[in-house]
Amino acid sequence: MEIHQLLYFVAVAETGGFSRAAQRCAVSQPSLSQQIIKLEHELGQALFERLGRTIRLTTAGQALLPQAQQLLTQWRSIKQHVSDSVEQHACRVAIGIIPTLAPRFFPNVSQAFQQQFPRTTLNIVEHTTSQLLIQLIEYSLDLLIASGPIEHPLIQIESLCDEALLVALPHDHQYAQRSVLQLNDLYHMPLLALHDDHCLSQQVDAFCYEQHLEPQVVGRVTNLTTIQGCVAAGLGMAFVPQSLAQAEPHPNVVYRRLIDAQPQRKIVAAWHHQRPPSSSVLDLLRTKLLEG
Repeated sequence: MEIHQLLYFVAVAETGGFSRAAQRCAVSQPSLSQQIIKLEHELGQALFERLGRTIRLTTAGQALLPQAQQLLTQWRSIKQHVSDSVEQHACRVAIGIIPTLAPRFFPNVSQAFQQQFPRTTLNIVEHTTSQLLIQLIEYSLDLLIASGPIEHPLIQIESLCDEALLVALPHDHQYAQRSVLQLNDLYHMPLLALHDDHCLSQQVDAFCYEQHLEPQVVGRVTNLTTIQGCVAAGLGMAFVPQSLAQAEPHPNVVYRRLIDAQPQRKIVAAWHHQRPPSSSVLDLLRTKLLEG
């Protein structure tokens, strides 16, 4: 009897089907079915009754399920303990981060990381979410900090925090003296945005669609520094992360909240399901994100 056989058995029992269990475990259905058969042969008992397209646990399966779930819980606990222990010793951790987070987030994280894990070498990779996901799946990265949602059968995520998006306006704009803005104020403003391969651009587009805003996009650029420069020059308005306004405000740009809608993005940690990070690393990242 092997751990992955119990993992597959529990997945079938909990999802109610072999195809759904295979998808959850990121394996092919024939491979999963073969391991279930081997487990049944080893136990000398059928574990599932196959009734057409539906299945249900046999008496033996019902007896095995709570024991298998308990063993898997203990197994995950052991893996986490080993992972936590390794983090305290000499090793390398490669973390990917999206460009709209990196400049304002990682300088503080790097310092705190070295203080908490002095024998660990931290490698930082900055790129778009799609490119970082490829590296994560190929094990080139241990962890990814990005903006959700992220959906992939091999990837697990955990929410770290929510970040508000603010409206950036030129300091001499007619609305610059207002403390807050309303959606109606934005309907005829030209919009500056990032290129489509940035998740922030996709989130802004989704927000505008949901709120029935149809702004004229007058420019798409590669980074938030250019966005701020264009806003300061009076070329249009932009939605920018609150962390940008706090850490790197432009002297000729004002930042305002919307009061009748609250655009925001969810910051998440993502990892390959076979290489979960230690809880101490996740706690450190969450703390620094909330501080920022």
